[in-house]
Amino acid sequence: MIIDAHYHFEKRLETVERLLDQMRKHGIDRTVLIPTLVEPFHVGNFANKMSAVMRGALIGRFKKVGLFMYWTTVTGSGKFVILNKNYLIYSKVDNESTAQMMRAYPDKFYCWILVNPRVGVSVPEVEKWAGKPGWIGVKTHPFWHRYPVKMLDDVAACCAERSLTLLMHLGGTREQGDYRLLPERHPKLKIIYAHAGIPFYRELWDYAKGKKNIFVDLSSPYLDEPLRLEVLKVLGPQKCIFGSDGPYAYPDPADGLFDHGAILKEILRAPLPDSERELVLSGNLRAVTGT
Repeated sequence: MIIDAHYHFEKRLETVERLLDQMRKHGIDRTVLIPTLVEPFHVGNFANKMSAVMRGALIGRFKKVGLFMYWTTVTGSGKFVILNKNYLIYSKVDNESTAQMMRAYPDKFYCWILVNPRVGVSVPEVEKWAGKPGWIGVKTHPFWHRYPVKMLDDVAACCAERSLTLLMHLGGTREQGDYRLLPERHPKLKIIYAHAGIPFYRELWDYAKGKKNIFVDLSSPYLDEPLRLEVLKVLGPQKCIFGSDGPYAYPDPADGLFDHGAILKEILRAPLPDSERELVLSGNLRAVTGT
């Protein structure tokens, strides 16, 4: 079984029909939807090259340079920046949009409950959807929504109590990137750090090794194939989860739209026994979310 644990529902970039067709083409059984977070954008070749420079700096000797590049992709006014082009990050959450998709295709989609404590939608939003079929956990974005991780304390407590998984994209500051705070305050909390724990990568992996409830997903061009192989080796396949971060980057040569098989093929090429590959492709997510 294959589950894409990290996909942004964005009809302006990919229609439902194409998404379903790509899932069939690549053998993806389920996709976990996240509501739209930002205005539509495309990642071109030059932007990919700059992303590679940032990634190399973050995992190498020039971490401060990498952190600066990372910070400057989000403005103080709440916009995502690619090569001097700004795209509005939505502060209001719209879980109803993904709920409609899941109701229409209950055998194809799960959903993350998106919350943003900066606009007052946190525990009540979780309680609105939690326990209903298909809602597997809570998605948070301290980086794009520009808040300190400590603002998620009540959400984390709610998730720990309800055995819901928390998916988090960390920011680059001490407050927005405090990956220790919630696991240590809530030992029963199950948490997945998006994109292999960017921008901390190896630092976070070292911390996660001894924590049974901490996982990472392998989504996004924030990683490349060597880095995915490295995190699989360092953390082990028991702590890694497949995700795509679609429909962004990874253009399909056939039509220029998102290639759902790009990251999947890297995992299929990884030197893993079938039992461990299955953990990455679906087993870990199913175990941690109870699906």
